[in-house]
Amino acid sequence: MSLQLGAVFKVDWFEAPVRVLAFDAAEVIYDAWWPGVSAWGLAKLGGTFSYLRVPRRFFEKTATFLRIEEYTQEEAEVHRPDLPLSFARNHFLSWYSESSNNRSPMAASPTVAEDSMARLNAGAIYLVPFGPKHGSKPSLLVRPADGASFTSLEVIRLAWQVQVAHLGSKQLTEGVGIYRSGVRRRVPSYYIWGSTSRLEQQTGET
Repeated sequence: MSLQLGAVFKVDWFEAPVRVLAFDAAEVIYDAWWPGVSAWGLAKLGGTFSYLRVPRRFFEKTATFLRIEEYTQEEAEVHRPDLPLSFARNHFLSWYSESSNNRSPMAASPTVAEDSMARLNAGAIYLVPFGPKHGSKPSLLVRPADGASFTSLEVIRLAWQVQVAHLGSKQLTEGVGIYRSGVRRRVPSYYIWGSTSRLEQQTGET
């Protein structure tokens, strides 16, 4: 089975066909066919939506290839399958490390080197913070300093600014990272979490 953008599969865990929107080595993001309206759920490409996703290894074990449907230029511009599904993952930093002093986690680890090769090539993204009881809080639009792409260090600093007001007394995450969550007003959105994604925690796949 060759995983491709726009590929349609029959799967064991869903009655209707699914269509691949993005993927990496760890997971597959997909759309689902809605029989009642005879259309893909995200066909209109508008508004705000969150993606459906499963671990890639699970998908490849349970999916049967049916066909390829054209992955249009408009879809590519909205879904941005070229962007990383996970970014700025770091096991040694913590959103909680300096929260009581209102300081960025980078202030606690000034020797952490920035990976100059890692960039998130978008002029803007929405960051979705988590609340003290695991739920999501309202997203915030952020832009890179150069107007074109974010570095790992820049994303961590921006994410901390978005996240710090929503941290509770109980530490919910280890490490830091952001993960593709969906689209808001045709702009990519990423949820803030630890160095292990929510999907990896739920499935035990890392």
